[in-house]
Amino acid sequence: MSRREVLISVLVLFLLAVLALPALAQQEKVDIYENQKLVKSVVFVVGTREYFVNGQTPGVKMDVAPFVEAGRTFVPVRYLSNALGVEDKNIGWNEKARLVTLKQPGYPVVELVVGSRQLKSNGQVTNMDVSPLVRSGRTFLPARWVAEALGYQVEWDASLGLVVCWPRGEEKPDVGVVKEYLEKTSGEQGSWVEINGYRVPDGDLLREKDGDIWNTKAGLRIFIGQGDAEMGLYIYPLNAEAFEQAREVLASKWGDALADQIINYAMQKKTRNTPLPDKSFFTSNDQEITVGGDGTDGVDITVWLPEYSAKPPR
Repeated sequence: MSRREVLISVLVLFLLAVLALPALAQQEKVDIYENQKLVKSVVFVVGTREYFVNGQTPGVKMDVAPFVEAGRTFVPVRYLSNALGVEDKNIGWNEKARLVTLKQPGYPVVELVVGSRQLKSNGQVTNMDVSPLVRSGRTFLPARWVAEALGYQVEWDASLGLVVCWPRGEEKPDVGVVKEYLEKTSGEQGSWVEINGYRVPDGDLLREKDGDIWNTKAGLRIFIGQGDAEMGLYIYPLNAEAFEQAREVLASKWGDALADQIINYAMQKKTRNTPLPDKSFFTSNDQEITVGGDGTDGVDITVWLPEYSAKPPR
């Protein structure tokens, strides 16, 4: 090859390298897809069995609602992963190690272990302030930590209990349509307000309100911040709607699993004359919740303040 041909070859390679630089720069920004559609926003709602992608309403139905524990919102692993663009085939579960692996092509490989506060993203370890949980046989992941590991920005909107996620580097999306939908459907199903960390029924669902006592049409009586109790519930008449309302109030602060245990026990009192011995349950921070109905027409559920709670058995 002549000297001239060598110089021409070097020049061509240099030009090709320069032209490739913009393409390489673009690859640093990873687009996020869900069902082959570019994801611009994902919204989860505490206490709502529905999530929203790209502001589309109605949303995608779930069989369990996100809940808040230790100040973080937890979402079932499959729903959280799917919403953020990870397909079922790329969600791994190792039962022995209790390890969740999210391995979607084009994404960081994310690994979390139930009970551990360490999150691995492409092998790099991040220490979280909470750990994945198992409730009623289901694995729940902390939404913010997982979303950020997969390339999202995350913001908490306290007005309706929203976790808003959008691709990092993009402008924050307008989720006004989702808010309007939630406000509308909430009004149809009975609205709720948050008191001391509990969602309690308000609006059309109320029969009456007396100070810090709420009475629902179904027969649930709710006491907030009275005496030695943080919160109390009294269910009478004994009907499915009142039990479900009580479950939702408890789940809004303590999660579905504990709420299900409490209400399943409470529902053993089927008539006014059926005795229900007192039984204690304990929250994740060792607050005692007693359930009983022996000698009463209905069922009493009391969440005791920490200083008045008995220590759980170890």
